[in-house]
Amino acid sequence: MNSPTVKNHRLSRRGFIYQAGSVGLALGTTLENTYGQSGGNGTMKITEIQIYKFSVPTGQEIRDPKTGELISSTAKPWLFLKISTNAGIVGWGEGSGEWLVSSVEATLNEWRPLLIGQDPLGVVRLTEDIQNRLPWKGGAIYGTAIAAINMALYDIAGKAWGVPVHTILGGKKRDRVRVYTGGALFDSPEKAVAAAKKVARAGYLGVKGNPLESRTWPMDEAAVNLSVACVEAIRKAMPSDFDILLDTHGSPIPELSIEFARRVAKYRPLFLEEPVKVGSVDALLSVSKNSPVPIATGEKLFTLHDFKPIIDCRACAILQPDTLHAFGITAILEIAKAAEYAQMQMAPHIGGGPLFYAASLSADSVMNNFLIQETGYFEQFDRFVEHEWQIKNGYVNISDRPGLGIEVKEKDIAKMPYHSLPFRQYRHEDGSWKGW
Repeated sequence: MNSPTVKNHRLSRRGFIYQAGSVGLALGTTLENTYGQSGGNGTMKITEIQIYKFSVPTGQEIRDPKTGELISSTAKPWLFLKISTNAGIVGWGEGSGEWLVSSVEATLNEWRPLLIGQDPLGVVRLTEDIQNRLPWKGGAIYGTAIAAINMALYDIAGKAWGVPVHTILGGKKRDRVRVYTGGALFDSPEKAVAAAKKVARAGYLGVKGNPLESRTWPMDEAAVNLSVACVEAIRKAMPSDFDILLDTHGSPIPELSIEFARRVAKYRPLFLEEPVKVGSVDALLSVSKNSPVPIATGEKLFTLHDFKPIIDCRACAILQPDTLHAFGITAILEIAKAAEYAQMQMAPHIGGGPLFYAASLSADSVMNNFLIQETGYFEQFDRFVEHEWQIKNGYVNISDRPGLGIEVKEKDIAKMPYHSLPFRQYRHEDGSWKGW
C-alpha cells in the first residue's frame, strides 16, 4: 500500500515521546510542535468529514425455537467515517452498532464544527476536547461516535509518519493475535458440532455459542440439559486445543448461570460470557465465586469508570470492552492497563466491520494482558476493504502497513443500501421479556 506523504510533514521515530504508564505517544503536544501551533502556517488541518452507512447481509435468520420470533437480524447496519485533510491524507474510522447507526450519524454531524479546521494529529487532545465540551460522559452513542473519530485520527497519524498505529501506541508485543468466531447454534448437538467444524475449516481454533437461549422460563431445566449436551458434543468432536466459548447475552438469572456453569465445566469452556444482566456487580461477583468456569463480561460497558467497580473487586476473570463503543483505541488501552493490575485478561468484543477490526487488532497487539479476540463477518471484509489479514491455525496476523493498514473501497460502499434494524423479540413462553 502506498501511503500519501506530505513534504516536511514527517516525524522521525526518534521524535516519539513516551510517557511511563501512559498509552503510547503524547500526541497532543509533540505533533503540534512538529507541524506548528494549531491554525499556524504549515499545520495539517481537517477539511471535511464524510459518513457512509450501509447494511451488510449476515446470512442468518435465527428465530426463538419456542416462540418463532426473530432473535437475529438478516443484515447488520455499518457506518464508516472518512476524515480528509488539506495534506491529502485521509483517515477512516467506524461507528457501526446495530440500533445505533442513525444516532451516531446525527452525533458526528453535530460535531462537525469541532473537527473542521483542527489539527488531526493531536489524536488524544482532539477526542478529549470533544468529550470535555459535553456534560454527559458515557453511553453507547457518544462512545461509538468518539471511537470512530479516534480510529480515523490514528489512521491519519500513522499514514503521515509512515508507521502502523501499533508503533504509535508504543510497539507491538505480538506478531499475531489468537482469534475465535461465533456460529455454534445450540438448537441441537448435531448443529453445534457442524458449526464448530465449519469454523475450524476456516482456520479458527475456537467457536462461540449461545447457551440457554431455548429457555421458556427463568429456571428451565430442559434448556440447561440441551446446552450441556451441545457443549459436550463439540468437546468430543473437536481437538483438545479447540476453544469453546459460551455467551448467554446477559439474560439468565444468576442461579441458572451457576447451575449451567457447574454442569458444563468438565468440558473446559474457555469462559462463560455475560452470565447476568449488566447493572449489579454483586450479582456478577456471586456467579464468579460459584462458577468453576472463568467469567467474562464488558461489551455493554463503555468507560473506565464503568469497568472500575468490576476491576476493583475482580468480579470476573476476563474483560470484554468493545473498541467501537468504548470510546476507541485510546480508551480501551486505559481499561486494559487497569485490568492488568488486577491480573484480569482482555478478550475484546466485536460486532462490526473491518475498520473496527483493524483498530481492535492494533490495541490487542500492544496489551500485556491480551487473551483472545472475537472475529465476525471476516469472510465479508474483502468486499469493503483491501487488507492482508489471514486466519490461520487459530491466529490472525498483525499488519505493519501505515495507519490502520487497510484501504477502504469507497466507491463500493457508496453503492450499498441501508436499512434500519428491526427491533428484536426475545421472550419467555408466558410473554415476559427474557433478554439482555
